[in-house]
Amino acid sequence: MNKNIFIDSSLSKINTLYAATLLLIISGGQNLQAKEYYFTGYDSFCGLPVFTGSNPQFATAERDNQGNPIIHVDPSVLNNMSNSRIFTLAHECAHHLLGHTTQLGHLERYSGGTRKQELEADCWAAQKLSQFGQFSDLEFQTLKNLSDGHFAGNGYPTGNERAHNIYACATGNQMGTMDNPMNARTTRCEKRMVPKVVPIQTIQVRQVPGPCNHIAYGPYGHYQVHQFDYYTQQVPVTTYTTQMVEDTYCN
Repeated sequence: MNKNIFIDSSLSKINTLYAATLLLIISGGQNLQAKEYYFTGYDSFCGLPVFTGSNPQFATAERDNQGNPIIHVDPSVLNNMSNSRIFTLAHECAHHLLGHTTQLGHLERYSGGTRKQELEADCWAAQKLSQFGQFSDLEFQTLKNLSDGHFAGNGYPTGNERAHNIYACATGNQMGTMDNPMNARTTRCEKRMVPKVVPIQTIQVRQVPGPCNHIAYGPYGHYQVHQFDYYTQQVPVTTYTTQMVEDTYCN
């Protein structure tokens, strides 16, 4: 990609814009909208809380019972290496910041505006990742969309549309082509601090059933008072966060 169209990538400006893509703050499970969610952390693209829990749409911008904006991500998304997880979080942030989760936004979406909103969210995310110099994530997501080709469903844009839109928004080149994105790069390399997704081990405390240890005595001998007792057990769980690390990239 052409280095002249990207925002100044100095470390001081990056630190001013964002401390990290996702600041992990461990917490217990919370129940929102009668679903089981686990608080994962705050996404500093927009400062909103991120929750993991079963989600048939994989990642969505939602509102909780009090109307507060949240990002709901299926755990499979964080383990899926076929998509940029950083891009996914930025995309869902965009839906909130662009007003897509308001009443007017929902009205637009259900009145045929799904394609428009998805392309807008992709564009916002592409611009933010380009500010971070996250070109590898942008190319990764773009190539994933290109592999989807002309497939589209439920009013969503096609993979080709999304790929060209991401490239155009990241570079500012509305006439750009994704036939070979690397043609737009120079060979100059430098180091900068960038967010990287890393796995971490956390512990969750859960109640699990076990054999009953309460014994009573009757005319026919001793017997268990009830079938099960419940015990507190610490369960290791893998979650993900992003950390600012030094990386070498060529622009």
